[in-house]
Amino acid sequence: SCGWGDRLAGFFASQATHYYGCDPNPNTYKQYMKQIEEYTKIFPNKKVKIYNCGAEDLPYDELPDIDCAFTSPPYFSTEEYNKGGEKEENQSWFKFNEYEKWRDDFFLPVSKKCFERSKHTLINIMDPQVKGKRFRSCDEVVDMLKDNFVGQIGMRIMQRPKSDKLFETEKANQEFLNKTFIENVWCFSKDKNVDLLKSIRKGTLDSFFE
Repeated sequence: SCGWGDRLAGFFASQATHYYGCDPNPNTYKQYMKQIEEYTKIFPNKKVKIYNCGAEDLPYDELPDIDCAFTSPPYFSTEEYNKGGEKEENQSWFKFNEYEKWRDDFFLPVSKKCFERSKHTLINIMDPQVKGKRFRSCDEVVDMLKDNFVGQIGMRIMQRPKSDKLFETEKANQEFLNKTFIENVWCFSKDKNVDLLKSIRKGTLDSFFE
């Protein structure tokens, strides 16, 4: 998944040579094309292929073996991207409007296919809570891929913007936007000799007890 273009920007800033992504929103897809056009002026040897579809519709059989897949599937019933926009019917919240259907026809199959095509797979997902009920999405994906589970890290991200109408003052809006929070990233790998979590172990006592 393309993640609003930040992963695409990160790819061009990295030493990686090929990038594959997808997004069912035709408007954000156009913005990715503009990004690629500009970034390629600086890094002309990068290869990029972005599909204008949801991850459930990707032609996985056509994809080469991937070194690292990062996916952040829209959380069930809480992340309704492009609602009211062009081709909203292609969004996961529209197509899979019941939790079991979202899990069994979208989230778990897509996670499995990503893992099958990749050496390392990182999945950013939180347990969605709808009307006071918590759905255990994290446990379900870890249980499915438990033989290759290597750990979990926290990703610190900025607060998502909300409508200005929800705040009485601009100050209240800014205080809300200045907040940060942590989301889970679940890590899976086919290569147990590679330590994906090595960089975050600095300052721990692991080496002391070796």
